[in-house]
Amino acid sequence: MKNPKLKITKRDLPHWEFDGAVYFITFKTWQRLELTPAARQIVLDACLFFHRKRYNVFVLVVMPDHVHLLIHPLAKEESQESQEKYWSISSIVKFY
Repeated sequence: MKNPKLKITKRDLPHWEFDGAVYFITFKTWQRLELTPAARQIVLDACLFFHRKRYNVFVLVVMPDHVHLLIHPLAKEESQESQEKYWSISSIVKFY
């Protein structure tokens, strides 16, 4: 990989993105609401929707009130007009 790009954003904690890196992501339900088995299946399907299209999923665990993912964002196709070479974590997570 030539000249990887480091992006740093800040919310409650700093978020570092490095082109071509693998990320461990955790997100939780609103007010730690416990999901039914059917709702967990919907979350699982949503997390896998862009698998091999925008990112590769290595590990995915859907717990009753939160999710853990280990993913690798993929490079965007050259036809994309965005200046970002890889799918950003924020663009990936906003779909969950």
